[in-house]
Amino acid sequence: MTHHGLVPGPLRPRAGRGASKLSEQSRRACVFVVGTFVVSWGAWWSLAALSNAGAVTLDAPAGWALFVLGGTAPTWVAYLAVWRTPEAGPLREFNRRVLRWRVPLSLLAAALLGAAALGVVSMALAGLLTSVSWPEGRGALAVFVPAVGVGIVFGGIEEVGWRGALQPAVTARWNLLTANLVIAAVWTIWHLPLFWVVGTSQHGAPFGLFVLAGFGYSAIMTWLYARTQSVALCVLFHAGISAAAAAGLAFSFSDMPGFAVQALVVAGVGVSVLVFTRRR
Repeated sequence: MTHHGLVPGPLRPRAGRGASKLSEQSRRACVFVVGTFVVSWGAWWSLAALSNAGAVTLDAPAGWALFVLGGTAPTWVAYLAVWRTPEAGPLREFNRRVLRWRVPLSLLAAALLGAAALGVVSMALAGLLTSVSWPEGRGALAVFVPAVGVGIVFGGIEEVGWRGALQPAVTARWNLLTANLVIAAVWTIWHLPLFWVVGTSQHGAPFGLFVLAGFGYSAIMTWLYARTQSVALCVLFHAGISAAAAAGLAFSFSDMPGFAVQALVVAGVGVSVLVFTRRR
């Protein structure tokens, strides 16, 4: 039986061993989500309070340590969750999904260039609908390529947890559209403290538009993982989001009203991909 017509997997819990494994997957997801929020929110809300009081800046050692601690939590807490729930799958199986690169070339290209392509389309559309113009002097591939590497370390690797530990449990219970609603809600709420941390790209940005864009980006990663069982592709796509903005190939949170157009485009594409996949 195929899961949503994409990859092997159960559509419903089965009695006995299958149901037990599904229960363990849920337990793993719970350990991951609770642990991640405890660590990340503890670090980030502390940083928000300190930065707003003027006691710490983001580029100070203490501020940077709190920022990195919160940002890396989804990665290492995921491994803690795997260790605590061996019945849901051994570590070697988890690592195979994290490091899986043997995927169709078309999907590899979509993961690497997808965010930039959506950004370019959004910029073209925003230029037609508003007075927004293309950012000057930032659109070179010479900026995009190294920015992807930086984006993997500072952001992309969090998908080890969201896709490796959370998505399998969620998609085992619901279809991809519903599952993505759950994943996107958890993912965007997790970022909430950063909107109060002085110096972050999210500080002062409209949270509602961030949620809308986050739902769309998450939908594409939900689809990528369902097609390939590859966490690595999701890491690459996530890194491409920040890399595209750094290279002037997409709008950043502060680029208004361009980012509003981009959020709508990304959400629309994300929903379309999942709906099309579901119909197949």
